[in-house]
Amino acid sequence: MGKVERNLIEYNGISTCKSTNIRNFRQTNIDYVFCIPTQKPNIEQVVKVWAKACVLSQKLVKTPKGTSLEGQTVTGYKLMVDGDINLKIEYVALETEQSLHTAHTTFPFCGYVVLPEDFNPNSIVSSSVAIEDIYSEQLDLRCVYNNITMMIIADVC
Repeated sequence: MGKVERNLIEYNGISTCKSTNIRNFRQTNIDYVFCIPTQKPNIEQVVKVWAKACVLSQKLVKTPKGTSLEGQTVTGYKLMVDGDINLKIEYVALETEQSLHTAHTTFPFCGYVVLPEDFNPNSIVSSSVAIEDIYSEQLDLRCVYNNITMMIIADVC
């Protein structure tokens, strides 16, 4: 996993793998507002953000074939992927000592990948998630807005 620095915030957990031969995927954005626990001091400035996605389950879903109203070709099968995103934020406290504090949370995500038209339902399918980008912005003294761009990948064997 790599890290990127933008606007004095270091983002950790971004995938550094070059995706070249992926056939079945879906890119999605997750928005999440994280408010730090009451026992923690207020935020002066966010310093680092860590994110890690974990797949918890997957389910094969039979769907109609055709074209959706959005123009996507629906092939008859989708893979539903459920998981969690573990998010940790390090920040400078709004205190005279300006000490460093961390707060963390876990929140769910759910997404799907349309499988190929020639998909065999007896095939083995494995899923993974790659975090492509993270953006965080402090909203007030207690809450941080986070947007995580990720790619849900379905490998058919």
